[in-house]
Amino acid sequence: MSIQIMQIYFEGDTGRALCEHCQALVAFVYGRRDVPFSDGEGQARDILVGVCSGCETVVAIPPQSTPAIRDARKQQLKSIEARLPAVYLDVLDAAMHEVSSDAGVNLRKIFLGYYFQALAQADDAAGLRAAHEEFVLALDEQLRQRALAAPAATRRLSMKINPHIAEDFLALLQRTRMSQTELLKSVIARIRTDVHEVRNPQVIGELRKLVYLAV
Repeated sequence: MSIQIMQIYFEGDTGRALCEHCQALVAFVYGRRDVPFSDGEGQARDILVGVCSGCETVVAIPPQSTPAIRDARKQQLKSIEARLPAVYLDVLDAAMHEVSSDAGVNLRKIFLGYYFQALAQADDAAGLRAAHEEFVLALDEQLRQRALAAPAATRRLSMKINPHIAEDFLALLQRTRMSQTELLKSVIARIRTDVHEVRNPQVIGELRKLVYLAV
């Protein structure tokens, strides 16, 4: 019986892959690079990646580099920092108040963390995008009916998170391929759907238990 050895790639190994920048199937060479995350928040340092021979864009990541990338991302996610349109945090805070009048802004992390875990387990990226699209349409319609201009105000969301929340958030970033800001906006839109629109009794009940334990 033959023994199959796991494929390990080395600097200088070559291959072919689709390059989004060149819009073509290109030759690439494996080398070590510092690779920024797609949302611009941090980078994985000195990892082996396949680099396009034409434009030097990263076009391939071997399996052996994945653990280092995940670890770098988790280290980066000791906190979540994002500047969002103010209306999103208004919607989040209104949903929290509807769940419990005792909920303050300090509990945003609990509400968002609950959803990060639930959505990571559900593997429902399409539903997340649909909830956000519905929210944007509903907001535009309310502004149109009231003859109001689109609000330009923004507010900063800043949360210290534990490794479990970071892991769920990372899984969602990878699965949805959204930026950190777009993912947060989409999750808030989903909270709005569950609490304000559908009034999901199971979700609201679980969130009330979390608020009871936290306050």
